[in-house]
Amino acid sequence: MNHMKLRWLILILMIVNGMFYIWREGIFESWGFAPASAREPARTLQQIQPDSVHITRNTP
Repeated sequence: MNHMKLRWLILILMIVNGMFYIWREGIFESWGFAPASAREPARTLQQIQPDSVHITRNTP
């Protein structure tokens, strides 16, 4: 009987995990359920000529 409880627990955890993934992807956003945005648009506006930055590789 205990193995059936474990199977139900695993099934419930998989469903909850799937719901969490869907929530994090923002699919529920149209219903008003979405995670807080971690973006910082103000930092992008504070940059001075970000297109002029060139990343190079240091070779010893």
